[in-house]
Amino acid sequence: MTTLLSGDRPVMTQTHSLKVPKNATPIVSIVQGVGLSKTYYYHFSKDLPAEGKQVFADAVKVYNQTGIVHLVPNSGWHGAGHNRITFSVYHKEMGKRAATVELGHGGPEIEQTSDTWETDSENHAVASLNGDYNAAFSDAVAIHELGHALGLAHSKSCHSVMYPIAHGQTRLSRGDLTSLKLIY
Repeated sequence: MTTLLSGDRPVMTQTHSLKVPKNATPIVSIVQGVGLSKTYYYHFSKDLPAEGKQVFADAVKVYNQTGIVHLVPNSGWHGAGHNRITFSVYHKEMGKRAATVELGHGGPEIEQTSDTWETDSENHAVASLNGDYNAAFSDAVAIHELGHALGLAHSKSCHSVMYPIAHGQTRLSRGDLTSLKLIY
């Protein structure tokens, strides 16, 4: 049985395409050229179990260590003009005959507001773990799903945390870092 990490969950508007180098991780189209702030405020949904909170906290640490993005717990959550991430759990049993198992999903949701002078963009992202499978509660899955929330798409490189089949990767590849720098 193959263990899939996630599907992209893009929602949104018009964007300007970035030239992503061949060796970089693909970028979700809706975040390309949007001009997002590198600061995100995150919170855990009420139904996310402790082990889910822990693996997402570990994932936040991995991305914060890059210096490319800055993920901050809770503060500023209710104010407008801020990027936000909700970490959550969902339940989706794949069935006994399923060839693949979905361990999580995540993705960006871009909201734009305009006035006479400028357009402001916010990412109201989600990163979720499939609570029907214990394998979902791992650092590798949380890092992958947070990558989607930040705008990374699936990669063909097995060295990337964004490779779509679970293989325990917890270290961001050079291609992952290149794409994060392009977005932020």
